[in-house]
Amino acid sequence: MFKSTTSTSGPWTAQSLSAVNGTTLTKTGITDFSIWTLGNAANPLPVELTSFTATTAGSAAVRLAWATASEVNSARFEVERSQDGTAFAKINEVAAAGTSATAHAYALTDAMLPLGARTLYYRLRQVDLDGTASFSPVHSVALLTKSEAGVALFPNPTHVGTATLTGAVPGTTVRVFDALGRLVTAEVADASGTAALALPAGLSAGVYVVRAGTQALRLVVK
Repeated sequence: MFKSTTSTSGPWTAQSLSAVNGTTLTKTGITDFSIWTLGNAANPLPVELTSFTATTAGSAAVRLAWATASEVNSARFEVERSQDGTAFAKINEVAAAGTSATAHAYALTDAMLPLGARTLYYRLRQVDLDGTASFSPVHSVALLTKSEAGVALFPNPTHVGTATLTGAVPGTTVRVFDALGRLVTAEVADASGTAALALPAGLSAGVYVVRAGTQALRLVVK
């Protein structure tokens, strides 16, 4: 049994027990209002996950964020995605803090969403240095369509070196990013909310993310 007189993040001090009977612990002589918890100092929990969220970022991306209160021998967090909530596959990973008694926040954006998907499921696979793994709860995300996001992009796919975005807030800077998050080009939406995007000559074929304020779309370049 451990006690903290400051907060749920510690520091924690071990307490002597008055009695231990099966699954019941008894402590007498308590004279203050403190924070109590049960644990084993010799075998601490590898990771204490305090939050995990998955939210849409327009129609073309999902932002994942999670936080830990403490970590012990934590190697990495693998982000897994599913279209049916049953079959999951790893899409990316983030290095963990190792061993730490302080809070840590993590974030990752999934900008390569499956075409045609309306609902996606995400979970974390936390892997220790010894290879032991555990899973977070599953979070589902209902994706926005282009019309629901308020902006439209055409032609899409494009192979002519240009694309036009409509429905943006006038004066918004519309930016195009590659899969690594590097800026490809940018243009300011005119008074009608339209931005004509001139793509660089020789741009590699692939999937790009077009962002207009808080909204995002995928642009396929062929």
